Amino acid sequence: MKESEIRKKFREYFISFGHQWCDSIPLVPPGDDSILFTTAGMVQFKDEFLSSSGRVKRAASIQKCFRTSDIEEVGKTARHLTFFEMYGNFSFGDYFKEEAIKFGWDFLISELALDQDKLFATVYKDDDEAFEIWKKYLPEEKIVRLGEKDNFWNMGETGPCGPCSEILYDFGKSFGCGRSDCSPGCDCDRYLEVWNLVFTQYDRKQDGTLTSLPRKNIDTGMGLERLSQVINGLDNVFQTEMLKPLVDKAFEDSAGCSEKSARIIADHARAVTFLIADGVKPSNEGRGYVLRKLIRRASREGRKSGWKKPMLWEYSSLAADIMGHYYKVLNERANHIASVLRSEEENFLQTLDRASSKLQEHIKKLAGLGEKVLSGKDAFLLYDTYGLPPDITENILDERGLEMDRKGFDEMLQESARRSSWKQSEDSLPYLKDLKGLEPTLFTGYGECSSEASVVKILNGGKAIVTDRTPMYAEAGGQTGDRGIISGKNGSFTVNDTLKSSDVTVHVGEMEGEFNEGEKVKISVDKKVRKATQRNHTCTHILQAALRDVLGDDVQQDGSMVRPEGFRFDFTCSRELAADEKDRIERKVNSIIMENYPVSAEEMTRKDAEKKGALAFFQEKYGEKVRTIIIKKSGSENISMELCGGTHVKNTGTIGLFKLVSEKGIAAGIRRIEGLTGDGALDYVSNMQQTLNEAAGELKSPPEEIVYSIGRLKKEIDELKDRINSLEQKLISGATESEKEDINGVQFSVKDFGNASEGVMRAWADSMVSSPSSAALALGTAEESIKMIFKLSADIAGKLDASSILKKAAEASGGNAGGRKDMARGGASGGSDSLKKSLKIVKEEIKKITG
Repeated sequence: MKESEIRKKFREYFISFGHQWCDSIPLVPPGDDSILFTTAGMVQFKDEFLSSSGRVKRAASIQKCFRTSDIEEVGKTARHLTFFEMYGNFSFGDYFKEEAIKFGWDFLISELALDQDKLFATVYKDDDEAFEIWKKYLPEEKIVRLGEKDNFWNMGETGPCGPCSEILYDFGKSFGCGRSDCSPGCDCDRYLEVWNLVFTQYDRKQDGTLTSLPRKNIDTGMGLERLSQVINGLDNVFQTEMLKPLVDKAFEDSAGCSEKSARIIADHARAVTFLIADGVKPSNEGRGYVLRKLIRRASREGRKSGWKKPMLWEYSSLAADIMGHYYKVLNERANHIASVLRSEEENFLQTLDRASSKLQEHIKKLAGLGEKVLSGKDAFLLYDTYGLPPDITENILDERGLEMDRKGFDEMLQESARRSSWKQSEDSLPYLKDLKGLEPTLFTGYGECSSEASVVKILNGGKAIVTDRTPMYAEAGGQTGDRGIISGKNGSFTVNDTLKSSDVTVHVGEMEGEFNEGEKVKISVDKKVRKATQRNHTCTHILQAALRDVLGDDVQQDGSMVRPEGFRFDFTCSRELAADEKDRIERKVNSIIMENYPVSAEEMTRKDAEKKGALAFFQEKYGEKVRTIIIKKSGSENISMELCGGTHVKNTGTIGLFKLVSEKGIAAGIRRIEGLTGDGALDYVSNMQQTLNEAAGELKSPPEEIVYSIGRLKKEIDELKDRINSLEQKLISGATESEKEDINGVQFSVKDFGNASEGVMRAWADSMVSSPSSAALALGTAEESIKMIFKLSADIAGKLDASSILKKAAEASGGNAGGRKDMARGGASGGSDSLKKSLKIVKEEIKKITG
């Protein structure tokens, strides 16, 4: 059975039983920084699990998932993966155990025709209710009670939790561990978990006691890859149609590739493809660190197998071919994914080549000492000096039966520099913990810039205020928060920033006078700041349209920051933009501005918006209803259509002018444009014009001829440089035999070069020590100081120390010097007297040492 048929059957089955179908969310959970990745189907339903909104009663989804817990197991077993697709059905206060078990069994048997004789069920040891339900489908000997480790789900130390029931498939004794007690719950590959049914029915208190939840939920999860393995009678998940082409390619690319290496390359190539497509960038912390780790693990397995060049991007392209029909983003971002992988793998392979020889030295040293553990200090040196990641060091050591002192490494790392915390601490925003339990703030700012409101909470010693409603836009979607004034009966509050946490808006600023909770106040947005921000925000939408028009539709937004002073816009592109492309983009944006097209906002379902071609920024969290910003050209033709909750101008002409200030690369496959609009753009143009006029004045040239004048000036400078170079060469070759002196067999040369450059002095000194037993002292004078360069031929540099000799000579005149045994440079104060004194000391030192 093809995976496309399994998808179709699953979707149609649960829709037929009244489940709302929900598309997969990205691997980076939108608007949720509490977890690194989307690890299960329930992640997008957290709000439903934790509240009783009633928005959805029953739902089903096919969710792309990524888990870090199994990274080290990939390749070693028949079933472990980092990226997988989870099929799930969910109930929020609707059906419970009876229906959940029925749906699971019926789908597997009736729809997929699995052999029920091969199926087992596990239940929590104390869950008699689930045990009795399963007796309707399986004999008692095939229903196994297991403990809390295997069959009890917890959200955390406290909160919602409950028993779970797993449906297992028995592959037979040949897949087992061979132990006589091998049974469901064993870690071997015989009993494969196909479907996990979680019954969320308890609330765990601080003291560990369990109380029944008033609203019980169902959360199920089934891996597509494992299901496909079972349906098609395959030995492991790597033989399924989603992974087999990647494994086959690994063997085709290298005859020496092992089964383990092929599996790691296949899994990791697919995983990094999806991670990059969903906006993760390689870095040294958080999500980016995990991505970088996978790229490096796969690349090293490839290098071990015989890869001579970066090849992971080829596997990524194949993964996109396999799964792009279902996940369109893989094709849309194909060029960006390839660019990121090429760059990252090239850098890593260079690091690996540089550091491997150093690690081999340590391995030989351990062997010589008869030791098995690489010290944390040595591991940190490999990481800090040569860039070799600790996990790669551990892998290489493990292959040789050695270990790394991880604890010692971590201690060294902490001493060197503490990594940034993934989550922002409450210390930096001390009022966040006081927002729990507050009702969401009503935002009225789309239609007004001032509003009457009531004070709900005063926070952080009067430095933050929460009201029941506000016209002030809270920072979100890359747009900074509004500024303004809150006016009360006995006080005034200057709002310097507006933030939001869990739909509660917080006005941050400075209070004069006093405010009381429950007091009626007037909130006024700073209109000048708001209008400037709106101009910049709408311009980012126009800019994205222009970029896609000039560079192609594979360009996608990768982030933005919109402020009243200007904006920056990050987008996917694997190369630097040419000058004519930047000019065309700027002209395109200004053309749209000058046409004064209408800008409107419409609310619609996300599905309807995407059907109409609306663009969405994948890292933003959108609800059922979305706000869509449309810049309409004429009739039904749109210039831009994007999902966006920010504030915007009513007509493009309001923006006035756009200036593209800079364009640069900020990461592999990511470029950044910084731009200005309105007054900011006019000020920029005015300042540039003033600079141009000043430069023209200095060149005594009309502004329109400034480029010609600079060219003429450069030509004159080049001619003068040639003349200077010719004179310096004559100066260097002007030394005569009479300037040499024999000091105990050392041919000592000295020359005063006046105010000539150090380059001339050094070149002369080099020419004078080309013969054995030679020393040369080049002297120069500049105003009230002298400079010196002292050089020795290689054969006497061991006996005479140029640095030590020149240091004594310079210090005698109040100066200093330093360098190597064969060459030193220094300086001192004073004129000709200091020069003579330094020369005398150099000669005396040579005579003393050689005598």
